[in-house]
Amino acid sequence: MPEIKSPPTSAKGILKSLGPGLILAASIVGSGELVATTRTGAEAGFTFLWLIILGCVIKVFTQIEICRHCITHGETTVTALNRIPKVGTFIAWFWFVTFLTGLGQLGGIVGGVGQAVAIFLPVMGEHSDKFWAAVVTLATVGMLLRGGFTFIEIFCTALVASFTFLTVGNLFALQTEPEWAMSWADLRSGLSFGIPDAAGAVITALAAFGIIGIGAAELVAYPYWCLEKGYGKWIGPRGGDAGWNDRARGWVRVLQWDAWGSMIIYTLSTIAFYLLGAAVLHRMGLVPAGAEMIATLAEIYGPVFGSAGKMILLVGAFAVLFSTFFVSNATKARLMTDALHVFKWRRVPDEESRKRSVRFFSVAFPILCFVIYTIFPKPVVLILLSGLMQALLLPMLGVAALYFRFRTIDPTLRPGRLWDLMLILSVVAFLVVGGFIGWTKGSEFLTLILS
Repeated sequence: MPEIKSPPTSAKGILKSLGPGLILAASIVGSGELVATTRTGAEAGFTFLWLIILGCVIKVFTQIEICRHCITHGETTVTALNRIPKVGTFIAWFWFVTFLTGLGQLGGIVGGVGQAVAIFLPVMGEHSDKFWAAVVTLATVGMLLRGGFTFIEIFCTALVASFTFLTVGNLFALQTEPEWAMSWADLRSGLSFGIPDAAGAVITALAAFGIIGIGAAELVAYPYWCLEKGYGKWIGPRGGDAGWNDRARGWVRVLQWDAWGSMIIYTLSTIAFYLLGAAVLHRMGLVPAGAEMIATLAEIYGPVFGSAGKMILLVGAFAVLFSTFFVSNATKARLMTDALHVFKWRRVPDEESRKRSVRFFSVAFPILCFVIYTIFPKPVVLILLSGLMQALLLPMLGVAALYFRFRTIDPTLRPGRLWDLMLILSVVAFLVVGGFIGWTKGSEFLTLILS
């Protein structure tokens, strides 16, 4: 018998029931915010602040719609995608290919963590980064085997809170420096829906729009954490009793609080990175790129922290990249377990079998990512391919969200017209930006393959 549980009705009770969004935020506040958002500010100044905010906010409607279906139907994301008539199987398989390419991207991330630690503690000469990458890999495996949802939730909350506090605090401290302080005119220009003259800044901003906030990988992953938290089982089976409608509405409300709450967290961090790039790097005429990327990014902490800026950035980069590596591996272990069952490669008949499978992949995937970093000759190609595949997957997930909204939703849970309008705008944004990134990055990827 499912563990049916009445939803909280007070704000305090709802806050105690949140959690999946914090895990999601730990994977979102990553290299996209650290690099792409800051670079956009460096190139465009304050002009594109409105686009950065829109990129974080507009995707949440699709996120909630997909998760609404999953927790009220008791289905995982891959199962739900696979059941969409005509196109569902294709979307599910396309997701799986995207999932595999993401392992290469994680190989680059664990290497980045190793490089950050190696700067502080160089050992073994030129292999220092690989040594520390191995240490990080083993630490990740141990932590994943040790903890379930609660441990992951607490650990991710600590990492996200520390780095967000550091970055936002740096932004406020910047206001005490007359040379770098932002004016109300700067902020008004950023919220005026303007577009800079530089074509490069427009391209960078559109690329950042596709990366920041909820990406394709997070859209698929989020319902798994909501189900593991308990939202689905607490609602109970559809039509099981007279109280199902009330419970479903209540837990969907908690889901909305969770999704919007995490959006506030990663949006604050994203805005901080953008404004720091605009206030410091743009005024200095610096753009993070190439071998000087870390040194250039460190300048955003320079006005407040002086020569310690580089160390601050490296510590922050470690927190960001390690949290992304940790959460992504935890997520992939659960996704792979589900994929084995959905694609009928291996039956997962009960909860104990699922837990054993998750533990196995919690060991296998981090090690595989480390191996990719150490032996694969073209990591840039893998990272680019992963970004390309996620850009192409976004519009498909948007279509899936529309299908769930207009074909599978329970009549008592239907949202209003304003929600439907924002959901459609969200999907249109996926189509436009996903198509743009797919076209530009696809050409770049083919060039790399042929070179």
